Amino acid sequence: MNKERDELKEIILNNSKQEYNQIQVPEELSKRVNDVFDDYEVKQKKREMDCMKNSVGHKTNNKTKKFLARTGIGIVACFGIFVIGLNSSESFAKGVENIPLIGTVAKVLTIRSYEDANEDRTIKADVPQIEVESDNEDVKQVVVDINKEIQGLVDDHIKQAETHIAEYKDAFLETGGTEEEFKAKDIHANVDYEVKAQNDEMISIVITSYEDWANAYTEQFFYTLDLATGDVLTLKDIMGDDYIYKANQAIREEMEQRVKVDENLTYFTEEEGGFTSVDENTHFYVNEAGNPVVVFEKYEVAPGFMGIQEFEIKK
Repeated sequence: MNKERDELKEIILNNSKQEYNQIQVPEELSKRVNDVFDDYEVKQKKREMDCMKNSVGHKTNNKTKKFLARTGIGIVACFGIFVIGLNSSESFAKGVENIPLIGTVAKVLTIRSYEDANEDRTIKADVPQIEVESDNEDVKQVVVDINKEIQGLVDDHIKQAETHIAEYKDAFLETGGTEEEFKAKDIHANVDYEVKAQNDEMISIVITSYEDWANAYTEQFFYTLDLATGDVLTLKDIMGDDYIYKANQAIREEMEQRVKVDENLTYFTEEEGGFTSVDENTHFYVNEAGNPVVVFEKYEVAPGFMGIQEFEIKK
């Protein structure tokens, strides 16, 4: 089912990109769009710093601070297109969806499924929450802080998404576009998550934020949590002290193999700003086999047409 869904998304994305690329964008509109993104990035960095200083009422413990630093400041950015009023808006709340139990230790809930649409855009989101049964106070505190962080950021980020789309519409109309043309863009913003691995010892989740108003934009955010200790696992924790050598070798070998199989594929060289090495901040998740999967954003190591690149590092 996931494969079929991914294939359908790819078809829709490709069709949308073809239609979008056929539109001639006025120079002024392009500048205005870039200004919106520049303004967003500046404000985002400031919010992230504020969150690190003030996270959860200044009571965040050391384990949670470590988590927040590794996963995008308490999963701030991943909810860049998120939702507001989930607890108070019954018209959009679709109840609680139980995801399979993670042993007897923890479970992930979709506490709200949200959809809000008007003539300018449609926003959808599934909001995850972790629940644990543990005698370890560190584990329980980390989970509480994470869930509070998610809920506390919802309000701010939905307002940002609405503001950015409104600014884009103003720029579009001021540079010659019409209401009908803007409506035809059918702008969407979505946030979803996937539990990549779950057992009695750990949980690994990927949260994906997607918006198509700026020619398709995707961000992914990752965390892998040790349910026994409350620690956020790193590549080193999973692979050992020589994780850099092992991961680099596996990634380079896989890149070479993919290019051999498909001559249309290519990866940037180090001189072109491509892959050089993994480090403690490299994005990854753990799959059901227990292997880390290193993830590179679109354009990070390869041309945009190749999309997000994933490399499983077999232990």
